[in-house]
Amino acid sequence: MYGTVGWIVILVAGLAMELASRLGAVRTPNLTRTGALVATRIVGRIVLLLFWLFVGLHLFTRYTLPGH
Repeated sequence: MYGTVGWIVILVAGLAMELASRLGAVRTPNLTRTGALVATRIVGRIVLLLFWLFVGLHLFTRYTLPGH
């Protein structure tokens, strides 16, 4: 239960930051620019891939396997 609430809070905070950066309220790059900046180098691409695998596997394990 707490894990689900935590993920929802993280999602809402991320969406709020994205919206604020796109509207110009905050001087931070939006998600598109951040992803493009990280993905310009091979190390950044590997880190993005590993992060995506880590989050995906943990969400898959938590919400699809019985008993978790």
